[in-house]
Amino acid sequence: MNIEQLSIKYIVIEDEPFARRGLVQLLKNYNFLDCMGMYSNTDDARMIMETQDLDLIFLDIHLAEESGLEFAKQIPPSIQVIFTTAYPNYALESYDLNALDYLLKPIAEDRLKKALDKAISYFQNKAYDKQALQPTDHIFVKSDRKLFRLALDEIQYIEAMKDYVMIHSKDKKLMVAMNIKTILNKLPSMDFVRVNKSFVVNLKKIESVDNHWVTVAGFEMPLGASFKENLLMRIDKQTINR
Repeated sequence: MNIEQLSIKYIVIEDEPFARRGLVQLLKNYNFLDCMGMYSNTDDARMIMETQDLDLIFLDIHLAEESGLEFAKQIPPSIQVIFTTAYPNYALESYDLNALDYLLKPIAEDRLKKALDKAISYFQNKAYDKQALQPTDHIFVKSDRKLFRLALDEIQYIEAMKDYVMIHSKDKKLMVAMNIKTILNKLPSMDFVRVNKSFVVNLKKIESVDNHWVTVAGFEMPLGASFKENLLMRIDKQTINR
């Protein structure tokens, strides 16, 4: 996701009116930010958190009724926090709370930009990860200086060959410069499973399994002792007992 597609919904919690308005005014310079409100206390902020999908909170540490650090402990992990404070001695505690950043007042515009660069990076990666988790029916692999679109249903098994893997499908074999762990991470875990150090199989293509061997497309491969329990558990979920 590029920055033009990014929309970060945020609120400001700051009990000093001048500082509150000043920060929001600075944030208006960034088109990817969408202000959902500014609040002087955490009680009012909680109401918007319950009704809106927020991404980011600019949170003052010294608030009249409740410490921003204590409030941060109650914020869902899906919402990121940038602390704002006049006191530098809370920096370590803020990072213990996995804050995105820690801004000292008065907030300099160049320092704010660095904090927002972190926010951009975080939410771009989050959007990418979410997209990567979406179900797909194919992958692209590079073999012999070409990109091949390979339907997941076509893959029978994958064989490790040092720094390469051989992907075996019904109609072809593709040698890919990738180790077996890397390609396994690119495949949906519900359909593909490792049966020993050198082989990954498509669960839908398994023809038979016994205590020592797995057969896929007529090819027998050893069933590793450390992989056996996981494979049998995965198969058991699909087994119909008669």
